[in-house]
Amino acid sequence: MNLRLIEITPLNQDLGGLETLRPPQTSEYNYTAIAIEENGKFYYWAKGRGIEITPREYELVINNPKLYYFSTALRLHNRLKKEAK
Repeated sequence: MNLRLIEITPLNQDLGGLETLRPPQTSEYNYTAIAIEENGKFYYWAKGRGIEITPREYELVINNPKLYYFSTALRLHNRLKKEAK
């Protein structure tokens, strides 16, 4: 089993006037997640919920844990929210 702690945060750089494309700096968007690889399967765990993810999503979220429009971190964040409902 391979566990990777990831600090998920909104992107903090200038987006050239596209600031509406990034989430606000609130506790909902600043948290620690865990990317898990076990026996060839991949999972993403955050805020007490987990989902199975693809190997590509696993690599992308580890390499870029920033939340912004079209990021893997934001897609996984939204999938977790949807699963919670």
